[in-house]
Amino acid sequence: MTNVTKRVLMFTAGVPALIVLVVLMPNNYHLPFNLAVIVAAGVSARELAQIIGCRPNAYQMHPVAAMVLGMSVPAATLLGLFVGGPLQPPPALFTAIAALLLGYQGFRREEISFKRIIPAVGTSFFLLIYPGLFASYIILLSTLPLSTAILLVFFATVYLNDTLAYVVGMLFGRRNQRLVPISPNKSLEGFVGGFVTSVLVPVAAGVLLPQLFPGGLLPRLLLGAAVGGAAIVGDLAESALKRSALVKDSGELIPGRGGLLDSVDSPVYSAFVFYYLYRVLFLA
Repeated sequence: MTNVTKRVLMFTAGVPALIVLVVLMPNNYHLPFNLAVIVAAGVSARELAQIIGCRPNAYQMHPVAAMVLGMSVPAATLLGLFVGGPLQPPPALFTAIAALLLGYQGFRREEISFKRIIPAVGTSFFLLIYPGLFASYIILLSTLPLSTAILLVFFATVYLNDTLAYVVGMLFGRRNQRLVPISPNKSLEGFVGGFVTSVLVPVAAGVLLPQLFPGGLLPRLLLGAAVGGAAIVGDLAESALKRSALVKDSGELIPGRGGLLDSVDSPVYSAFVFYYLYRVLFLA
């Protein structure tokens, strides 16, 4: 089975599953969907910890610890929604976890482990922020008005970018590869195809659902361009991490795409852009 065939099959199965999760329990902050986001953040953090551990003499974090760190902020964010309404990830969470991580280092008893203190703290904080903090903004999208439509438009903006970039790059971009050395298979044609698609999604959604994107055309174009650009940067950023560790994929969980982090890097990275821009452009 070719890689393209695997991608098509996963797309065919994954899109309906994602839609079903999004439309469930909208009056309860899309609880099934957001629980899936928390699990995805944990699995992605575990994969990222494994990527970091691939470097020679790198710090090896326990997979369970990595998952807990990745899930902490999204889980606290979702809990905050039910306890006290829409909240930003609480600063107290970062302070508490930072205190625990740093305080624990002072009680290490084996001298051989002392040299691992800085790598351990650095890796822990990184996983707490990415994918943890970044993923929490997907949960915060559930707090916006017409959140079901918002979530569907957000994922369409991001994933159609990725899909069209892949298709256009495969069809027309063979002579223009190595545009970005960190991801040599990417092409200018693919970038343009994906980016234009991201711009068009909010424009089309505004025509179909004018109450979702009130106002003129320009705010929709700005939103699509910003989220499309962020989706591309998120994909490249994850590629940079893999290149640094000399690995091709973050894992083998998803046939044709690699690990889960390979599939969620763009929405995780671009969710905060969509969240804040939507609030500024359409809710202010």
